[in-house]
Amino acid sequence: MTTQPERLQHLLDRLLRGVLLPEEAEQLAGAVRDLERRADVSDAVAKGNLRHVKQLIPAVRAAEARVHELEAEVSRLTAGQCTHSLAICETHHAKPVPGCPYPRCVAARATGRAATA
Repeated sequence: MTTQPERLQHLLDRLLRGVLLPEEAEQLAGAVRDLERRADVSDAVAKGNLRHVKQLIPAVRAAEARVHELEAEVSRLTAGQCTHSLAICETHHAKPVPGCPYPRCVAARATGRAATA
């Protein structure tokens, strides 16, 4: 038993050689109509997916902006803690924090290395 793609290849080969029987011509036409229907369905699904993705883009951008806001707030609060306690600076942030006044963070910001390394 042949698979559908193999049968389609066989029918196309017979068509190109000019030996396609009328029954085979009907089979080939049916296969082409089926492929057209499947392509139309796939196209509709793809367009629906594209619309959905386009609708999500503003929400994703808003979420990314919120993440950046929260990261900035964490940095601000961490730097504020550093002004009150060297222990906070030494233990609570591995990355240099903008605004931290302690030499460790100042040096780490200048070199790009970890503040607690």
